[in-house]
Amino acid sequence: MQNDLLSTLKDIGLEPKEADIYLSVLKLGKASITDIAKVSEIKRTTVYEYVNKLVKDGLFHKTAQGKRLIYVAEDPSKLIRLLEHKRKKAASILQDLQDIYATASHKPHIKLYEGIEGIHSIYDEIANTSHTVYSTFSAEKLFSVFAEKDAEEFQATIYNKGGQLKELIENNPAGRSYIKHILPKEVGSAKLLPKDFAVAVDLIVAGDKVAMISLVNLVGIIIENPEIAELQRNFIKFVRRSV
Repeated sequence: MQNDLLSTLKDIGLEPKEADIYLSVLKLGKASITDIAKVSEIKRTTVYEYVNKLVKDGLFHKTAQGKRLIYVAEDPSKLIRLLEHKRKKAASILQDLQDIYATASHKPHIKLYEGIEGIHSIYDEIANTSHTVYSTFSAEKLFSVFAEKDAEEFQATIYNKGGQLKELIENNPAGRSYIKHILPKEVGSAKLLPKDFAVAVDLIVAGDKVAMISLVNLVGIIIENPEIAELQRNFIKFVRRSV
C-alpha cells in the first residue's frame, strides 16, 4: 500500500522525497524537522526544503510547540484543491501557449543535404509516404547520377506505401524513354514538358514536404510547410493539365 500511495503521489506531481515526507507527516499527524528526518530517512536540510514547499502548497501548516517548530498535515482533500489550483493556472495561460504553438507549427522546417548519400536520403524520406507524390525532373540529369534500379526502388516504395506518382518530365530522349520503359502505369503517370522547358532542379512534393534537388551540384533541401507544399503541388497540377 505504501508503494502504491507513493507512486500515485508522484503521478500527481509530488517529487519522490516530497511524497515520502508528506506520507511521513500524514502518519505522524504532526512532527518536527528532526522527527520527519528520522522517519523518512531523509537529510534534515532536504526535509526543511520540502516541508516549506508543502506548507506553501497548503498540504502542511506549521505551529510552535514550546521552542520547537512543528509541521502538521492538512486534510488529504487539500490535494484535490492543489490540483484544481494548478489546473486553473494552466488554463489561464492556455490561450497564450496555443498562440505560440500555432506560430511555431507554421514555420517552415528546412533540412539541407549534400553529396550522393544526402540526395539518396531525400528520395528515401519522400518515398516513405502514403501520399500522392508530385514531381518535376530531368531524367537525363537523374540517370547521370543514379541507376535505373534506384528509380525503380523509389517507385516501388511509394507504390507499396499506397502512394502514386504524378510527374512532369523534361522533354528529351531520356525523358521519353523513362515514360515508355521505366515508369509502370500502376505506379503513376508522367507527362512531357514543352521542349523549350529546361529543368535544372528536381522538384518533389509529398504531403507537407517539398524537396528541391540539384543533381548537378549534388545538394538538396526538404522544406516542411503545408502552405508551401500546397503551392508547389498546385503548380505541378496546373502544368500537367496544360501539357
